[in-house]
Amino acid sequence: MKNQKYNFDVTLSPDPSTYAGELALPYVTAAVTGAETIANNRCRLIEGVVHKAVMEDLSFGGGVVAAATCAGADNDNYTLTERVLTLNDLEVKEVICRKTIFPSYVAAQGKMRRDGNIPPEFAEFILASTAARAATDVESLMWASGTGWDLGLLSNDGTIDEAGIDASAMAGFAEAVTDAAFDASNILSNMDTVFAAAAATPGILQKPGCGFYLSYEAFAFMQQAIAAQGTDLGYNRDLKTVTYLGYPVYPTAGIPNSADVIAFTYPDNIVVGTNAYTGNESAALIPVYQYDGSDNVKVSMNFAVGVQTAVATDGVVGFAFT
Repeated sequence: MKNQKYNFDVTLSPDPSTYAGELALPYVTAAVTGAETIANNRCRLIEGVVHKAVMEDLSFGGGVVAAATCAGADNDNYTLTERVLTLNDLEVKEVICRKTIFPSYVAAQGKMRRDGNIPPEFAEFILASTAARAATDVESLMWASGTGWDLGLLSNDGTIDEAGIDASAMAGFAEAVTDAAFDASNILSNMDTVFAAAAATPGILQKPGCGFYLSYEAFAFMQQAIAAQGTDLGYNRDLKTVTYLGYPVYPTAGIPNSADVIAFTYPDNIVVGTNAYTGNESAALIPVYQYDGSDNVKVSMNFAVGVQTAVATDGVVGFAFT
């Protein structure tokens, strides 16, 4: 009898470039928590959401303290409300040429082989870089929504305008009519208008961290306006501690410069949910070059994120409402 060697296409050990469940967390978590609003603790993050999260709030329609009587009286002015946060299933599918990445990677690592499987360090480098870009996209989707994202904080269709705000997670906020276009000459008066509306809403101003959320352009206009008044330290200051009227001002990358809008609320009222730690998240780096003769690798990630406001009426949106 002859001894014949057979080569079966069977992988006996897991692919080191494929990550699922806990192994995917460093990458898919970075793709979510790298978003500016989350990274800077300007919202409340809920992890481990499978599909939906229900948030309950007990609100009172008026005061609960009255003059003492023998019988007492139930004012019946409280309401139990529910807010539902629904996740959006998202994916990352990127084709990357190794030649493009080599200069940066080799400079950082000092060596690189282009044969065989993808070195784990190289896989981590590409996945981390892709996750950083994904975080930027998630930040925009959180606020303005877009393809594959049903409900954003200030829009549901990718555009922050009156129709988008009226269908957003902040649709229940009080409306403050502001100028159609912000600049250094009117930004402070517009912030004053929003603040006045917030002061008229019971309880908001006492919430920890409550403040103004606006675009970086509007934030720059505010800095210019305050500096021109000679009542501030000017431009040479720590931007993480900027306040106006005693309340924090949060420059927000997810609010585009083209959207002249101001949101006033507190971080705990902006809720972000993700399916991290559910085992449903995954990340993979696929060595396409081994199959088609190219020099490409594919980055794949799957995760889910959603946003909602915890208390529908605890906030103000300043916009040129008609």
